[in-house]
Amino acid sequence: MSSTFLKFQEALTANLKSLRELRNLTQTELGERAGMGGASVSHFETGQRTPSLESLVKLADALEVSVDTLLGRASLEAGAKLDPIFLRASRASAHTLETVRRVTAALLDESEKR
Repeated sequence: MSSTFLKFQEALTANLKSLRELRNLTQTELGERAGMGGASVSHFETGQRTPSLESLVKLADALEVSVDTLLGRASLEAGAKLDPIFLRASRASAHTLETVRRVTAALLDESEKR
């Protein structure tokens, strides 16, 4: 195996586990979100198996991060700092996004008054 492949494999195992734990998900819960068994998630986290491209995309979608984040090509911190609800909101319609902005601003304003 090439050193590049091994580098991505190591990043995947570490990032998959870190992001799963950050989201407070068990392996079974992540598997359910991704449409696979918890045992598969366990095998991917330990490096016993390498996910197919389809599984990799499903895991990234279930964790609401990019495939690049899972593979270590994008910053794990950048993916981890952004709450999944804001990722979802960023993909919403312009009307929904504006509503989220107004509600968030109102909540923050109220919080600052206290």
